[in-house]
Amino acid sequence: MMTKIKNLFIAGLLFCGLTAVLSACNEDHTSGMNVSGSCLVEELVLNGQYAATINTESRLIKVKVPETFNQKADMQITSLKVADGATTNLKVGDHINLESAKSLHVSNGSLVMDYQISVRNDEALMTLFLLEGVKGAINQADKTITVSVTSNSGIDLSNATFFVECSEDAICTPASGTKGDFTEPFQITLTDNTATNTYTVYVTLIDRPKALFVGKAENAEMLNVEEKAAAKWLTGNIEGSAYASWGDIANGNVALDDVKFVFIHMNSATSGSYNEFKTKEPEAMLAQAKMKELWQRGVGFVLGRSAVNYANALGAMPEECAPDNCWGGGGGEGADLMGDDPWHFFAFDVNHALWKGLKTYPGAPEDAVYTLDNGYTICNTTLQFGDWDARYKGKEAWDATTGGHALGKGGDGKVSVWELKAHDGNFGKGGVICFGTGLFDWNSPTPYTSNYHDNMGTIMLNAFDYLTK
Repeated sequence: MMTKIKNLFIAGLLFCGLTAVLSACNEDHTSGMNVSGSCLVEELVLNGQYAATINTESRLIKVKVPETFNQKADMQITSLKVADGATTNLKVGDHINLESAKSLHVSNGSLVMDYQISVRNDEALMTLFLLEGVKGAINQADKTITVSVTSNSGIDLSNATFFVECSEDAICTPASGTKGDFTEPFQITLTDNTATNTYTVYVTLIDRPKALFVGKAENAEMLNVEEKAAAKWLTGNIEGSAYASWGDIANGNVALDDVKFVFIHMNSATSGSYNEFKTKEPEAMLAQAKMKELWQRGVGFVLGRSAVNYANALGAMPEECAPDNCWGGGGGEGADLMGDDPWHFFAFDVNHALWKGLKTYPGAPEDAVYTLDNGYTICNTTLQFGDWDARYKGKEAWDATTGGHALGKGGDGKVSVWELKAHDGNFGKGGVICFGTGLFDWNSPTPYTSNYHDNMGTIMLNAFDYLTK
């Protein structure tokens, strides 16, 4: 009984000591000696006229100067007000070089805060323009934007939604995210105090696209949400790209002479053999001859999900080597909680051009490829080679049997990403890249903060360069 009382007494002392330490410290490096004051910066004025906007939470002191101001190298502090009792490393009358951010150190007793002083010119520049997901080419010299669409894009140009990214403090008029009539030149004005720029948007119809997303629907707007998101990525990031249906290809409704890249992403009923694919995707087979001609003349292909079987239609892979471990095809099954370490697959060769410049997860293996974020919901449609151990017995045997290169695998080692040769017998330009992994996903029905999902775009841009240059 005495031992139990003694242990409780010691635990109480430890708790009291810990409470005293915690109450005396905060994130601003205080040690509990004198924390009654404040380190807030209340006012900063430079050159007698440029008052700062002070963000205490981010500890950023931002000073805006006119668009043409070019004297940041020598600016004078003409007013600096801080909380009572606080001292600073800078004072009124100091001349400082603010061509880059400078630190303002504030202390008050045991309290310490560091702010960053940043001087920025007024700026009204547009950095991105999207018309219903189609990326426009911005010419900063004459402030024009050219958007190229096809007649079968499904976009109502008389009432189309546009999206703008611009300089940090610029105001967009009309507002980004609203609709406009783009059947005629459309003007958008950006303003930031002394800076003003008016951009004119011109929409042109593409007669000879350079890249295509091919799908079942009449136009991109009619695709299912997963395929539509993939199509929007292509038209929003590859200049001269357009959407075409299988029927457009088969019936000669779209000029193919200048096409050098084709992206097909099919979130439909999966098939484990090419014969099953031919039965389930008759629209795709109608265009087989035309698509095969494209591959034969050196056009590069990226195939996602069920579309990986189209490699057989092109003649790039033997029919008997189709993926045999397939599931999914729906719109919402799969995981919606990725946890702190989102799902990922693994690269066989981390130095392959496809994986260049990807964001990596801290502490993850070097070969881990991340394409998802915490909170992202995937369909998890997957087509991979399940007969890995029994038939292929390793990567070298798989490569020899299929004629391809295994590029990615799941945690079980099964091939879920691979590449096939171009018609000339070489890998790279004019080749075919297949993403059978369920982690090659473009649309989440649940909200998430995009971080590793940005790798999807990086991988696709890498694939475009690898297959076309």
